[in-house]
Amino acid sequence: MKPKVIFITLLILFFLSLLSLIVSIQYQKRNIQKEETIIEEIIVEDPEPPEPQKPYEEILLSQMTPEEKVGQIFMFGVEGNATLTPQNKQFLIDSKAGGVLLMSRNITNETQLKTLTEEIQTTNNIPLFISIDQEGGVVSRIKWNPTLMISQSSIKSPEQAYNIAKNKGEILKSMGINMNLAPVIEYTTNPNSFIYQRTFRGNIDDVVNKSIATIDGYTEVNMIPVLKHYPGHGDTVTDPHYYLPRIDITNEQWQGYTETFRRVITEDKTDVVMIGHILFPNIDVKPTTISSEIISNRLVNDLNYQGLIISDDMEMDALDSFGSPTEMGKQALLAGVDILIYSKYTPDNRYSQNIVYNYILSEVKNGNMNIDQKVLKVLRIKVKYGILPTE
Repeated sequence: MKPKVIFITLLILFFLSLLSLIVSIQYQKRNIQKEETIIEEIIVEDPEPPEPQKPYEEILLSQMTPEEKVGQIFMFGVEGNATLTPQNKQFLIDSKAGGVLLMSRNITNETQLKTLTEEIQTTNNIPLFISIDQEGGVVSRIKWNPTLMISQSSIKSPEQAYNIAKNKGEILKSMGINMNLAPVIEYTTNPNSFIYQRTFRGNIDDVVNKSIATIDGYTEVNMIPVLKHYPGHGDTVTDPHYYLPRIDITNEQWQGYTETFRRVITEDKTDVVMIGHILFPNIDVKPTTISSEIISNRLVNDLNYQGLIISDDMEMDALDSFGSPTEMGKQALLAGVDILIYSKYTPDNRYSQNIVYNYILSEVKNGNMNIDQKVLKVLRIKVKYGILPTE
């Protein structure tokens, strides 16, 4: 081979090798840049997750004093009409009461009632439940308004039940009331029953449908309805204001007896249930108000009920033979009640408000009771219905 051809061949090979080397270097650079970009993207796309914002009621609960917490689980009757009596107003301020129950003695006319509810709301930084028994018919604290006087027994259809509840809710709200202790959703066909005059008419389906429609009507206008009185008085003629009703149903009859409550509550529209003072000796030796079997097991667990549970008036005579007012209050809370109602106030200790409040407060302060979950449920309902502003 001629030297010139050899030289040209070598030169071509050299340039080919050089070109190959350059291509290889550029390829490696591009790979390095891609890897750096991927690393950067991974870093950018995987930041530390932000701390989730706690609900307002949980933040508020963490800032509350024992007195403020205990106050939220009480609903007190008050003395006063044009205004609260000075002693009663100071008691509400000192106890940090979470709610009041208006009785006939507190009500004269619309203007007076608005003034009174406005004053009540000045007694606590956390707005109060202001409740009333305005079922209509025989249980009506306000008697001058025809709509508010319509009885459950006169309601013919779910559509009528909805409209009446909506109208009642709007009227009550205009007077500063945010909770109505109604409807009665118990079922009885016995005209002699203690509760008969206060119930919806018809078969069980009718009662269930009217009850659900009533709840919808109240909640449409942000009025808190309270279903009562779980598990139901049935056909008993005994008035729990004076004596303890006794219902001798068996465990096997329980489902049928409580059907209206079960069907309404499982619709998942119920925020508050009131417990009646009733004895079911074949279910529990304790009356319902202090029975964890009936409240915690059958209402909360079996029906998966997560809402508030309120006692009937703890001043009723039905519980007198079962223990002192302080014992009854604590047992009710331990059984699953969230709010205790005491309808009577006096400056002395003739009635139970001050005595039971101070006892529960001491139990909480001493670490013998934890009521945080009860208070949280109260605050949650107040937020839901716009009673407690979150801003």
